[in-house]
Amino acid sequence: MDISLLSSLNGIHYDEGNLDFLRPSPLHFNCGVQILCTRGACILSTGAQQFHLREMSELIFWGGSIMQLMEASDNFHVRLLLYPKKIFLQAAISLDTTYFNYMREFPQYDHGEESWKNVNLWIDMAQLLFSRPSPAFRERLELNFLQSMLMWIFSSIPDTYVSKAESYTRKQLLFHKFMHLIHEHAAQMHQVSFYAEQLCISPRYLNEITLSFSNGKTPKALIDEQLTAELKVLLNNPALSIAEIASLCHFPDSSYLSRFFKKNTGIAPKAFRALKQS
Repeated sequence: MDISLLSSLNGIHYDEGNLDFLRPSPLHFNCGVQILCTRGACILSTGAQQFHLREMSELIFWGGSIMQLMEASDNFHVRLLLYPKKIFLQAAISLDTTYFNYMREFPQYDHGEESWKNVNLWIDMAQLLFSRPSPAFRERLELNFLQSMLMWIFSSIPDTYVSKAESYTRKQLLFHKFMHLIHEHAAQMHQVSFYAEQLCISPRYLNEITLSFSNGKTPKALIDEQLTAELKVLLNNPALSIAEIASLCHFPDSSYLSRFFKKNTGIAPKAFRALKQS
């Protein structure tokens, strides 16, 4: 796959393969991404969170995400659909934001036979429409396709997705909301107090929640994991100086960033960048 598409996507793009391009280092998908696992199994990391995909699993990030392939079986294979944020926003403008918020917090769904068959019909249509050179009326086709698919997905949510969430405890729901928040904000917001305030709970209660649902990790440890993954993506961009990255990620200066990065990876930012470019 041409990884330049991840930052400069002009239209809906269909692809398939084993995601090997995500093995060396995390990459940022600056677009919507929909992944269907058709064979095998893998572990995908988005920073502080890992998703275990197997056959008939679907993973959707409407607003993009950083991702790295941590492990995969030899027969691992996916179907992949990318769509520009602009088209997604146009398609979503008339739809209920309640469902978008839910799917941002619960991006993975493990299908049954019937829903798996149906979602693949939508991806078959995308492959037919968008894997060839630009057809006539492409913009209208993209908008109509994405809006229709979103309406179909949301029409199935009350019976499939939401029923699962209703069985979660309040602490579990807060944990999912917290993971979504650090996915969205950890590059700039590094303090536990910010996330506790967003969730309308105390930092102490947030600490209690993450210790219970993340194998004993503290909120700060999860924030730092996500921030470290974001920094790796930025360091892979040679156009950005370390000082510019420090500014983008709200560090006081580049030396502060360097100390943080070395503490969490065991290697200095310059050495990490040199290693990836060699």
